[in-house]
Amino acid sequence: MDTTTIVLQLVLSGVLVGSIYGLIAMGFVITYRNAQVFNIAYGQFAVVGAFIAWTCLGSPSEPRLPLPIALPLTIIAAIVFGLIIERVLFRHMIGRPIFATFMLTLGLLAVLHSLVMIVWGPETLALATTIPKGPVNLGDIVLAREYIWSFCLAVVVVVALVLFLRLTRMGLAMRAAYEDQVAARCLGVSAKLNHQIAWVMCALVATAGGILIASVSGVSMMLSELVMVVLAVVLIGGLDSFVGCIVGGLILAIGHNLASYYIGPHVPGIESIFGMVLILVVLLIRPTGLFGTRPIERV
Repeated sequence: MDTTTIVLQLVLSGVLVGSIYGLIAMGFVITYRNAQVFNIAYGQFAVVGAFIAWTCLGSPSEPRLPLPIALPLTIIAAIVFGLIIERVLFRHMIGRPIFATFMLTLGLLAVLHSLVMIVWGPETLALATTIPKGPVNLGDIVLAREYIWSFCLAVVVVVALVLFLRLTRMGLAMRAAYEDQVAARCLGVSAKLNHQIAWVMCALVATAGGILIASVSGVSMMLSELVMVVLAVVLIGGLDSFVGCIVGGLILAIGHNLASYYIGPHVPGIESIFGMVLILVVLLIRPTGLFGTRPIERV
């Protein structure tokens, strides 16, 4: 392949993967914006969601429920999971310092990891086919069909999320609470309901991302490592920016592909540290991330 084809191959595959990264990162941003929680246990949310989907769908060799039944059951289970996490752990943390909630998420990380190991075990489980697989040829460019479908599904979820936040009463209330909690409460916005919706959306987005990744790589505890990808995406794009999630995901995935291909042969291991190097560069130039809100200090 010529240079142009190689670059297009790397960029297009990066766009497909980066869109999934951006979708998953949105769940993290939702809890940071609306619940004031830096959720280090977010990767476990994706693990739990993927294992719930496997429990409903089964494996390719042993399918269980058909997709039209398994999908609603998975969504309901994710909603219940988010509500339980919010009510049992984080309802009492409303208004507490963000460091206190961060420490609580560390404990939640350990508990969820142990529960998943007890219930489903450490093995990698194949998820029943939910999206078509195989290569797609665009001239000399070859793309994975599962990544194309995952990209399309990620776009649908992102658009639905944006429409919810911009057009629905609850979405507008969540945005208002983020901008000014005191003013929002004076206008009748419930802090508890806002908190609940944030955690439910976090669980749903994490479950969607976990299923998309598991459809390609299988269901396992390795999905918990998504939290490192999510941290890279939100630190690059901005902790409180949905646009930053998408841009950060694309930059990370495309940059990773290009660095692995062009720099990898000369600097072995560059692909494993590329994300961290990119974070350092961005934060040195703009500490709040590319699209993060700069804090305003009154003196």
